[in-house]
Amino acid sequence: MKKRVLALVLIATIAAFSFAGGQQEGAAAGDNDLTELHIFHFKVNLINQWNALTDIYAEENPDVVFNNEIRGGGAQWMTILKNKFAADAAPDIFIVEGPGQAVVFEDFLSDLSDEPWVDRAVPFARRGLMMDGKVMGMPVNLEGYGYIYNKNMFEDAGIVTLPTTFNELEETAEALDDAGYTAFATGYGEWWVMGLHLVNVAFAMQEDPQAFLDGLNDGTETMAGNPLFADLKRLIDLNVEYGERNPLTTDNRMQVQYFVNRDVAMMQQGNWKELDIIAGDPDMDFGVLPLPLTNDPEQANRIPIGVPFYFVVNNEAPERDQQVAREFLNWLVSSDTGKRFLVEEFGFIPAYSDIQGTGLGGVSADLLTAAAEDRTVPWMFGQFPDGMPQEFSNNIQAYIGGQQSWDEALAEFDAQWQRLAN
Repeated sequence: MKKRVLALVLIATIAAFSFAGGQQEGAAAGDNDLTELHIFHFKVNLINQWNALTDIYAEENPDVVFNNEIRGGGAQWMTILKNKFAADAAPDIFIVEGPGQAVVFEDFLSDLSDEPWVDRAVPFARRGLMMDGKVMGMPVNLEGYGYIYNKNMFEDAGIVTLPTTFNELEETAEALDDAGYTAFATGYGEWWVMGLHLVNVAFAMQEDPQAFLDGLNDGTETMAGNPLFADLKRLIDLNVEYGERNPLTTDNRMQVQYFVNRDVAMMQQGNWKELDIIAGDPDMDFGVLPLPLTNDPEQANRIPIGVPFYFVVNNEAPERDQQVAREFLNWLVSSDTGKRFLVEEFGFIPAYSDIQGTGLGGVSADLLTAAAEDRTVPWMFGQFPDGMPQEFSNNIQAYIGGQQSWDEALAEFDAQWQRLAN
């Protein structure tokens, strides 16, 4: 499996990458009394908060210094991580999004089954990264996404009933347009908006999502000819028709800017954008709607909720580094400081039964309501073959840009899946 990691890396151009975040001052090279903990994750929207958190831990534990490397947004963080393993510069703690990525690094994952936090983790989150009955990753939070919407703009457009089906969403977009509002900020310049979150809905709403995904792996299922992938095209077309002028160049930062400026009434994003929205417009009243593919309200009126990533410990790191990594991760979800940061500073919905998600914003509140009412669908993209989300995104962009038909895009989906899964 290590050969597999190296082989994947050789496909990419290996380059030198600078660290985001940094190492606390005073970390002397070669100081045997210090443990430098190298952590790699993709929460670029939390760089300042994360550095503040690790500064506190370092103050409480003077023998530990941190090298926080935070890569995300437009950066291909997974490629960067693979390159680090190839260059013998792998972090002590890194992230995987689910089983599909965990397979790439399985030889490097430590067994965390005996860690103190395991029994307190929400069961489905804990089970999300189990291999051979062992807990191999630590969940931190739950996230969900859909159309974040401005309640005041909906009211101004005379929208009284929130859309729960595709036809109702289309009527909502038309009503917003009639009122002089742009309905959507698409974010289709961002590979993960399409290749992870949008495509996931067509997987998650299958009658048996896991059986469908397994069928793609063994060649008994295809995306071409599947009704929900035809419905996915219809949803994309609606977003482009009633969206901002340049969907293929709108990234996630632009989405938020359009939204807080009230240039658009909706954007496809998740609760991780709440802090940015509140910072941009503290008075905005907003919530989240489903991404409805069909006109079956039982099927369509559901929110994708899942675990965005798992922290894993590199079992080839020095033994002392592994010990400190385990101690830090437990502190993150067990100490009063860690718990406060998760909720108040990060704006997370905690993945632990003993951490109360108080004071959360409108999106998080709606997600908790959907979970309580059992109106959720799973995140299946954690099981996509490595590299498949980028292939989805590339072909959807080509469809929107007029370089290929939807049938051609679906044929590429199936061909690339078989290439990457086998």
